[in-house]
Amino acid sequence: MKSGLLQNKGVVVTRPKEQAGDLIDALKAAGARPILFPAVQIEAPENWQSLDDALRRLEIFDWVIFTSRNAVAFALSRLQSLNLPWPQGPRVAAVGRETAKALREFGLQVDLVPKKFSSEGLLDSVELAEMQQRHVALFVGDQGRELLEKVLGERGAQVDKVLCYRRTLPGANPTPLLHAWARGELDAVILTSPEIFKNFYQMVGGLGQRWLKNTSLMAISPLTAEAITAVGLPEPWVAPEASTEGLMKALESWAKSRSSADE
Repeated sequence: MKSGLLQNKGVVVTRPKEQAGDLIDALKAAGARPILFPAVQIEAPENWQSLDDALRRLEIFDWVIFTSRNAVAFALSRLQSLNLPWPQGPRVAAVGRETAKALREFGLQVDLVPKKFSSEGLLDSVELAEMQQRHVALFVGDQGRELLEKVLGERGAQVDKVLCYRRTLPGANPTPLLHAWARGELDAVILTSPEIFKNFYQMVGGLGQRWLKNTSLMAISPLTAEAITAVGLPEPWVAPEASTEGLMKALESWAKSRSSADE
């Protein structure tokens, strides 16, 4: 990023604290002031039966698809706690770069990462075009999209949807954030899923919702952008890819536009 464009800009990061490190580091390196305000809490499933059953019969699947870093963390940590090996049989797919990175950190080979980091990108892959008589394990969280399950089923696959984690609304106090907003210290908000946006919108209340109309928003994907505009907010800046790098590119475009407007 061009030096100085984000200098001292207050940027709200709404990812869970455990997953915000890369983005916070990138913002600091660019001179920004990251403001962490997690708008989702990631928790273990209420019971482990579905996940445990899938982990104990991994060898029966042709494909195992991970839809997020959270799915990787909960599924593979559980695999380790059960003292189970990863079998040779199934091929492994990740919905995006960061999910693939998390899989490799657990020592797994990733056979498929789409060029476009999204469910749609994964479905566009040649490897998943013909799925007749294929058995797929889809490792997901609650409240997720149904697209992969639906389309793979339409292509002839038997899809086992495996719940790995739950998303809940944090109980964080928004008052310090609202005070920073009132002092003019908040320049942009990064939103990394439709669920995170909806939670954030609820958490900041009526006052924050009014300020959001005049605050630059960065959406990680078109789907997140749709959730933002659905409540009447202006079009956000959309990352060219669903990754930390993509979000930083969106911020760069926003910062350049502001710099040009000020000249």
